[in-house]
Parts: sequence; structure tokens; C-alpha cells
Amino acid sequence: MDEHCGDGRRHGEDAYERQQRLEVLLHELRTSLTTIRGWAELPLQGLSDDPELMVRALRRIQDEADHMHQAVQQVFPRADVSWVRPLDAEPVDLRDVADEAVADLGLLDPERPIARENSGRATLVADNRMLRHAIRNLLGNALRHTPAGSPVTVAVRGPVAGSGGQPHVELSVSDQGPGMSPHDIARLTAPRSADGRIELGGGLGLSIVRRVVERHGGEVSVRSAPDRGTTVTVTLPTVSVSSGN
Repeated sequence: MDEHCGDGRRHGEDAYERQQRLEVLLHELRTSLTTIRGWAELPLQGLSDDPELMVRALRRIQDEADHMHQAVQQVFPRADVSWVRPLDAEPVDLRDVADEAVADLGLLDPERPIARENSGRATLVADNRMLRHAIRNLLGNALRHTPAGSPVTVAVRGPVAGSGGQPHVELSVSDQGPGMSPHDIARLTAPRSADGRIELGGGLGLSIVRRVVERHGGEVSVRSAPDRGTTVTVTLPTVSVSSGN
């Protein structure tokens, strides 16, 4: 009897895991395809005479195609390999990551005022590709949940003193929208379950942001109030955090 119950729980967990993987995959593919389309449309907008811009567009298209391939490989791995790949850590300037995310989203919503602010150096050791997509998810979420034309500010600060005196870098995305619901705030700030599952359904991008940040040993904090906008701040250590989970 107990054995059958155990099998039932295991099958239920397998079904949940498959659903989780597919939802994350669809979210990532949708984001990459939207970015590819934005950069690919540049020649149609009469901008093909700028060689530097065209090279940048081709590189971004290639990067997103690589990310899509990698996302599929992670979701459908060999039976004995985890679907979450180890971190590929390297020196990363968070200011460059923010600039790239702003450029991507600027193509998709060219009428949206997006301000950039920098304060100090913001170099850390991190997985550049994973961090880039987390920040783009965070910025994309701000655009989706605020009125058209409402300004968004992306600020990078570093280094700042963290807990225990260890240096950290910070990236914050601030909007002037309606504010986040208590449910979404809890999703980003409540303690994570032991199995590290991503919550399915609406707001998947926020859950992906938190998972990536936590894998780097960082934290996500939220400041929000009704009709006063939202600021989501990502805090990351400047040193490498090795994780295979």
C-alpha cells in the first residue's frame, strides 16, 4: 500500500516537472523569438546603411538562436543529466548587460522612455547569458504591466557593501505603473521551497529572475505601492558562486 502511494507521488512529481520544464521553455522561446524579430526588422526600417548597427543586430540574432538551442537542450536532456546546467562563470560588467537589455526592449517598444543610470563600477563573476536573460525578463515584465508611454528607469550601482561586509553590485528596474500585487511580491520575496520549483502560471518571468539570481548567490527585493509604481532590485555578489542546481 505504501509502495503504491510512493509510486503515485513520484508519478505526480514527474508530471509537474514536465509541465514546469515546458512552461519555462515556452517562455524563453517566446522571449528570444520576439527579440530576434525586433533586430531582424531593422533593415525594413531603412537602417541597413549603418554597418555597425547591422553587425550588432546579427550578433544579437545569433545569441538568441544559441539561447533557444540551449533552452531546448536543457529541457530535453539525457535521462541522467539535470535540466538545469551549471553556471558558466566569467567576468561580467552589469552595466553592459543592462545596456543590452534596454536596447532589446527599445526595439519592441520604441515609444517607451527608458532611462539608464550608472553609479560606480559594476563588475562581477557570473554566467553572462543566464544573467542577461534574467534582467531582460525583469525589464520586460515592467513594460508589460505598465501603461504605454510610462517611463522606466534601469539603474546599476556598484560596488556596495553587502551583509558581512562583502561587496555587491545592484541593478534596479523602476516603473511608474499601478504597482505589484501582494501575490507577485510574495513570489519574489517569500522563502523558496526546498526543491527549488518555479511557480507555474502568470508571472513566470519573475520566478525565472529569482531563480537565476539565487543561483548566483544574490537576492531580489521589491518596493511597491498602489498607483506609485514598483522598484525591483537585484543584488549580486562580485565573486563567483559555484552551483550545479
